[in-house]
Amino acid sequence: MPGSRPPSAATRQRAATRRAILDSALQMLREEIGIPLSHEAVAERAGVAARTVFRHFPTRYDLTGALWERLRDETGTRWPSTEEEIVPMLRGLFDQFEKHAALVRTSLATSANSGYPVHGSAEGRAAFRRSLAALIADLSRAEGNRLVATAVAIYSAPFWQMLRDRGRLSAKDAREAAATAMDATIVSARARARRARRG
Repeated sequence: MPGSRPPSAATRQRAATRRAILDSALQMLREEIGIPLSHEAVAERAGVAARTVFRHFPTRYDLTGALWERLRDETGTRWPSTEEEIVPMLRGLFDQFEKHAALVRTSLATSANSGYPVHGSAEGRAAFRRSLAALIADLSRAEGNRLVATAVAIYSAPFWQMLRDRGRLSAKDAREAAATAMDATIVSARARARRARRG
């Protein structure tokens, strides 16, 4: 931006330290499956004092939220903004899961001890409430909640892993099975919405 001043050395250093902390947290997910994600453990991995991690991420929620954002960016996770985008973007998401399968699998294995999935779930619920808003408007509150929850479940790494491992599907078949499940969920919701409008 013309006329804007470049960031100060202190600002650049803070940004570099923050990146290093998150790099270390991400490495922990990749290499230390089952190790609880704590400020102290991340600090030891990053080679900084725990107070440094606390300064950048005052709470565990802040740390896991920032880690979720890194994971989201690393795996190419994006949310649909319209109903029409949902199924095509789901196919793209499953392709991204395949491309980054090792990271996705290790992050799933570590999720119980890391706490970051809560952030992805919250983002997903908000995104599907927006993309399905017109449909939800014609459903009861309970039905709308069920629709959003089902969409979030299908549009997820755990669902991808379940189709690949328990379902023993190929990458292509897992992607298409998820697309079929999502499409069927939305079609069923549309039918209920039409009945509600008539009744």
